[in-house]
Amino acid sequence: MVTNSQIESAFELLGKLMELHGENSFKAKSYLSASYNISKVNGELSEMSSEEIDAIPSIGAAIKQKIQSLLSIGHLKQLDELLEKTPAGVIEMMSIKGIGPKKVSTIWKELEIENIDELKYACLENRLSLLKGFGEKTQKTVLENIQFYLKHKNKFRFAEVEEESLLMIQLLKKYFSDEQISFTGEFRRYCEVLDKTDLITTAPLEEVMEMLSESPFEQLEEVENTIHAKTTAGTLFQISFSGKENFFKTLFTTTGNDLHVEEVKKRIKDFDLKQFSSEEEIYQSAGLNYIIPELRESTIEIELASKSNLPELIKASDIKGVVHAHSTWSDGTNSIEEMAGYSIKSGYEYLCISDHSQTAVYAKGLSVERVLQQHAEIEKLNQKLSPFKIFKGIESDILSDGSLDYDIEILARFDFVIASIHQNFKMSEEKATERLIRAIENPYTTILGHPTGRLLLSRSGYPIDHKSVICAAAKNNVVIEINAHPWRLDLDWRWIKFALENEVQISVNPDAHNLKGIHDIHYGILAARKGMLIKEMTLNSKSASEIDEYFTHRRSKINSMASKQ
Repeated sequence: MVTNSQIESAFELLGKLMELHGENSFKAKSYLSASYNISKVNGELSEMSSEEIDAIPSIGAAIKQKIQSLLSIGHLKQLDELLEKTPAGVIEMMSIKGIGPKKVSTIWKELEIENIDELKYACLENRLSLLKGFGEKTQKTVLENIQFYLKHKNKFRFAEVEEESLLMIQLLKKYFSDEQISFTGEFRRYCEVLDKTDLITTAPLEEVMEMLSESPFEQLEEVENTIHAKTTAGTLFQISFSGKENFFKTLFTTTGNDLHVEEVKKRIKDFDLKQFSSEEEIYQSAGLNYIIPELRESTIEIELASKSNLPELIKASDIKGVVHAHSTWSDGTNSIEEMAGYSIKSGYEYLCISDHSQTAVYAKGLSVERVLQQHAEIEKLNQKLSPFKIFKGIESDILSDGSLDYDIEILARFDFVIASIHQNFKMSEEKATERLIRAIENPYTTILGHPTGRLLLSRSGYPIDHKSVICAAAKNNVVIEINAHPWRLDLDWRWIKFALENEVQISVNPDAHNLKGIHDIHYGILAARKGMLIKEMTLNSKSASEIDEYFTHRRSKINSMASKQ
């Protein structure tokens, strides 16, 4: 089945290749616009009616026909023709941030550069700066972005491989129901970025290979007792064989990172000569409580396990409400009522709506007048949907000087404020930290949003002094979010323990811009568990009445302080 993601990617590439080759710019932009709008669709296009597809913005008759072509035969003739006359290296150059199709076209045609290595060399030789429209500053930025790209090349965000990985293990378990099969490695540890999905099985690899040969793969080969498989969507699998007698030992040694595995092995005499009937037995032999896979990162988990002090970690079922969600009032694709209805359907007690503030013009940020209009709509919806509760919030831009985006009179009207940086990312660590701390010190800031602004595999984010920011949050009773969007996962899980030690609450927030975005809480929970987050320190593990009381108490405290000044 052709997925929305594949259709979205096909239109994006088609639009970029048309720009690259100087074809009709209006049509190129229409394909790029279609790609963007398809990314916002909640259901799969393959399951939608003709009328539902017609209702998607930017989908006219011609694009609809191409969607149907993709769904029926899996490719587009026009895209195939453009791909045929474009070197693969030139296509890859369009992946470099800061140079769009038009600039890549100039580089390709005027410098005859056809791959990223040649482009990097041209930057080092100062050749790029000599091209019209580039200059030394652009050349420096392009070189930095090439280095970032090459460092992260052939890596995947967890969410990008999760679905295919689950399908793969289901397939293996179906065919080899009498054999042991498990994920291992980075996927089993729920790492936010990984280079492949590792599995181990006691099934004979020749039989696994024979079974997989009946499924469509872009690449399928056996190398040194390991099957390497690459799906047409690009997911890489490495399937290794283990004898039944050593299955759990192999599972253990391939799951944790090297330091974790070696530390546990040191605690077990003659580890290499022993056999184990479970991973629990391995940890018991090492004098440790069982350590779940996602914690095996050689941080503090072994010390805690040796003292029976491993915490009971947050679970998806502990999350009672959706905090940080956007609607059609700003750049979301669903109305507040639709977002609320889907939250109810998903089992949540409340929705904390937080559209963009007025400075975010690019995202239809709310003017003061529209804030008041939105609040009136929320009040009506709360009467209609009771006992479900919608809280009035805003994602306020943190301005360059660290101030928030409205006057005090407007900030005081919100139940909560998420303060986030969305613009002017090029800052030193000192400047970024100072900017965040000033926002945290604003009494109306309830939650600090995505603290570093990173986009995994796409943007490293601005550097910050995490300890200073977290300590400022502790001092000012500000919650820090784990932005659960799988491209962000920011706050990084490695800093959760420090936050908890300083009694800073964490909120697992989906930053949902449509209905399906609410499900990103799942990825936030995986990251939160890696950081040892517990229910008691999670803001949105509170019930609707508890978080209402929390917001009310905080607001009354601020108002009381303001009246004394």
